[in-house]
Amino acid sequence: MSEERQQRADAYEQLLRRVHADCCCGEDTAEPELPGELAVQALWQAGLLGHEGETLRHGKVKILDFGEWNRSSGPDFLRAEIEIGGARMRGDIEIDPTEQDWERHGHGANPDYTQVILHVVLRRPPSGWYTRNAQHIDIPILPIEQDVIRTATGKSLPLTPATTPLCREPLSAMNSADIDDMLRSAAAFRARNKKRLFTRKAEALGNDQAWFEAVAETLGYKINKLAMQMLARRAPLKSLTHEPESLLFGTAGFLVPVLPHNCDRATRDYHRHVWDGWWPSRESFALSEERALPWKYAPLRPANHPHRRVAALALIASRWKEISRLLSAEHATELIRQLTTLRHPYWNIHSSLPSPELNRSVALIGAERAQDFLVNHVYIQDDSPLAWQSFLHLRQKNIPQRVLTTARQLFGERPELKSLLHYTYVQQALLQIDADFCVQNSCRDCLFPEQLCQWKSHSH
Repeated sequence: MSEERQQRADAYEQLLRRVHADCCCGEDTAEPELPGELAVQALWQAGLLGHEGETLRHGKVKILDFGEWNRSSGPDFLRAEIEIGGARMRGDIEIDPTEQDWERHGHGANPDYTQVILHVVLRRPPSGWYTRNAQHIDIPILPIEQDVIRTATGKSLPLTPATTPLCREPLSAMNSADIDDMLRSAAAFRARNKKRLFTRKAEALGNDQAWFEAVAETLGYKINKLAMQMLARRAPLKSLTHEPESLLFGTAGFLVPVLPHNCDRATRDYHRHVWDGWWPSRESFALSEERALPWKYAPLRPANHPHRRVAALALIASRWKEISRLLSAEHATELIRQLTTLRHPYWNIHSSLPSPELNRSVALIGAERAQDFLVNHVYIQDDSPLAWQSFLHLRQKNIPQRVLTTARQLFGERPELKSLLHYTYVQQALLQIDADFCVQNSCRDCLFPEQLCQWKSHSH
C-alpha cells in the first residue's frame, strides 16, 4: 500500500478508536446485525469467519477444509475437515444464526444431519446448551465472535448513547483543507478494509476466483450484488472453461424446458443452444429450490435485467486470460475499453429471455459499471502510488443520496461541496462515515462531530 494511503488510513482508524473509547468506555456491548443465510455461507467458504476458534465444551477447533457448499437439502457444507482435541475429523458443517435454529429446523431428528461434526452459530449460546443429532451424539458448537462478523461484513460497532450537542452542522466552520484531509483519510481507511477482505478471500479461494467474484458483484450493483456473487461461487471460474454461458445461466436458474409461445425465433434458437450446453452438466451444478439464488427483478431498468448481467459475466469468463492481465491502475484505460465494448449477438438487443427485441443495441456493461469496478476493486488492490493518485482524481457523474445526506448533515450547504462531492474519494469517505456513525446512531448520541472538530491536516 502506498505510504500516503497507509498513513491516512491509520489516522482515520485512530479517530474511530477515540470515538469508541469516549463513547463505550472500552466495553464492546453492541451486537452487529447478522447478514442473511446465503451471505453467511459465502463468508464461511471464503474463510472470512476464521480458520479456528473455541468451541463451547470441546476445546479449540481448526478448520482444515471448509467443505463443499451443498447444492441440495441437508447440511450447508459437506465433507469438511476439522481438527479438534488433537484429532482430525471429516464430516458436514451446519451454520445457523442461533443455536436454537438446529431444533427449530428439525435437524436434531433428521438423519441427513448425522454426519455433522460442527455446528457454527453467530450468537454465543447460553451456558449448558447442547446440539445433538438423531443418534443423540453431542455435536461441538463453534460461536463466531462479534468482532469477526463485523470485520467480515464491514459493519461497524454501533455506539452506545452518550450526551452530546445536537448535530446541526457543527462542522460547517471547519476549514476546507482540514475537511479534504479528513475525507482522504476516511477513503483510505475504507480502501484498506476492502483490500484486507479481498486478500483473505483470495487466500481461501484463489486470486483469480476472488477477482471473478469481484466482477460479478460489480455487475449485480446493489439489488443483485449478493446473487451475482453467489452465482460466481456456485459456478466458479475454473469450471467455466467450456460452455460458460450455459453453466452460468443454468446455475442461475434462468433456463426452462419450454419457452412461452410468444417468444421470437432468435430467442428460441439462443435458448436451445444454451440449454444443450447446460443439460449434460445440470446434475453437477443445478441448485435445489431451497438453495436457489436470491434474484430481484424490481425496481430495475430492462438494460439491468439479471439475464444481461449473467451474459456479461459469461463473456468475461470466456476472455479471462486477457482481462485478468489488465487488473491494475497502469492498464485501467484498456480495462475500461475491454469491459464497455463487450458484444453479444443476442444480449445486446434483448433484455431477458422472454422479452422482444430492443429498439436499439445496448451495451452489456456501461461506463458507470466499469468505473465502479475500478473504484471498489482495481484501485484498492493496487498498492502503487499511481493507483492512489488515480483514485483521488477520479470523478463520478452521479452523487448517491446517502452521500448528499451525510455531507449536508455534517458540513451544511458549503459552496465548495457541490463540486467536491463528484470526486470518487469524497463519496467513498462519506459512505464510510455514514456506515461508522450515522446508520445506527442518532445525531443526539453521536460523538463524531465533537472529535472531528479537532482534526487538523498538519497532524500528518
